Amino acid sequence: MKDRFIFLNMPGLFLSVFFFLIILESCAPSKPSLKKLSITEPEKVVSKQDSLLALSKERRPEFVSILSTAHINIARKAESSGNRETAIKEYKKVLAIDPMNKTVRYELLMLEGLSLYKKGSKSSLWDAIEFFSKASMVDQEDGLASYWIAKSYEKKDNKDYDLIIEAYEDSLSKTLPEGLREEAEASKDAAYRKKKTFDNFWK
Repeated sequence: MKDRFIFLNMPGLFLSVFFFLIILESCAPSKPSLKKLSITEPEKVVSKQDSLLALSKERRPEFVSILSTAHINIARKAESSGNRETAIKEYKKVLAIDPMNKTVRYELLMLEGLSLYKKGSKSSLWDAIEFFSKASMVDQEDGLASYWIAKSYEKKDNKDYDLIIEAYEDSLSKTLPEGLREEAEASKDAAYRKKKTFDNFWK
């Protein structure tokens, strides 16, 4: 009875998290696990973040992985609905608990670059190019960063032919979605033609 009284007087937050973990970890296979919840109901998982990270130092790496997955799923959902600001905030939350997460570092740099690209001013486009360049260093096999560097140069000054062509060629030497690859190839060829016309004019 005394033990039960002590148990029932545990702090409310700790008690709720305790039950949350007990239910998730001891439930039958047909019920959702904590890892599954990070995909199906990520908001529910991240709402317990502080408590999960503080509750068990031994399991912290596991909880960091699960929480990172939850934040990433929230970010991608926000991104797919056009809400880049929320996506950026969620990716930053991942880096706060997992600073070396390469996937998130890349996604965050790309999103911040795209937000600046959308603004369209010359200063914003220069900043966008900087973010895309950093992203290309984080993931050197993905051609999307170089593709958007080319687009940024085009938007800033479509007469930067050498820089535009170089960025498109770099993107085409890496992984690109097939539809985007065709567009990048066509844009590169168009830049070559414009460069040739421009060069011939000044001969």
